[in-house]
Amino acid sequence: MFNFTFLKPYYPEVEILDLFSVSKSTLQRYRAQCLKSGGDLFKDMGYFHIDDVRSAMYEPVKLSNWLLTNKIKVAVKYSYEIEEQRKLKEGLLEFPGFKYQPKKEEEKKAVWVKSIITMETGIGQI
Repeated sequence: MFNFTFLKPYYPEVEILDLFSVSKSTLQRYRAQCLKSGGDLFKDMGYFHIDDVRSAMYEPVKLSNWLLTNKIKVAVKYSYEIEEQRKLKEGLLEFPGFKYQPKKEEEKKAVWVKSIITMETGIGQI
């Protein structure tokens, strides 16, 4: 759903504000919350400084992962919303060069569903 490819490996803070549609004060609050919870700004949010560059820099992949795990909370009312939330997380976690690896339980469910469809339709039987 939100499978986004970033154009640069890191962005200045001004561009991050536009890219993620957050205000500067919100981003500062997020950094404070990360530090308060014992996190590392570089490892968790991709926040760093380059010598002789005025603006702070961010790695957008790390920042989006931090936002996904700490700030994106979706209330689920219906079963189809659970599936939509799972797709949202997959889309945010699938970055160029990386493939989503389903968990063992999901693989078992996929095989089980495929076998039921095969039995009902008769397709694939010898």
